[in-house]
Formats: sequence, structure tokens, C-alpha cells
Amino acid sequence: MKVCGFTFIRNAVTFDYPIVEAIQSILPVCDEFIVAVGNSEDNTRDLIESLNSPKIRIIDTEWDDSLRSGGKVLAL
Repeated sequence: MKVCGFTFIRNAVTFDYPIVEAIQSILPVCDEFIVAVGNSEDNTRDLIESLNSPKIRIIDTEWDDSLRSGGKVLAL
């Protein structure tokens, strides 16, 4: 059995979201961890890359800001 974690993030630095701590807390129990990084206006992607773990796979995503109302963009 393989355990895979997943999260999505955008503008983590701007909003002071503890994404590094969140990923580091779950990484020991995962075989792979996928991070969908939205089109951030800060260095969020660099922050994720700085974790420098072979378990982390980054997927670059584009968020449609017209779907922000009601969290629709997160559902996609």
C-alpha cells in the first residue's frame, strides 16, 4: 500500500499561511505528497521547493478568479 498526501495552496507567503509546517507534519507518514500550487503573486512555489524532499511533487495550477464566490474555484 502507498500513502499519498495532497494539498493546494496559493499566496501562502502573502497570507502568512503555515504551509511549510503543515507539509512537514504529514510528510513522514506519506510515500508521496502532491502540492497543487496556484498562480501565486508571491514566492509560494519557491517556498514549497525549498522543502527539498523527493516525496514532494509540485503541480502548477491556474485558478479562475471569477469562480471565487462560494469557493467554486476550490471545488475545481
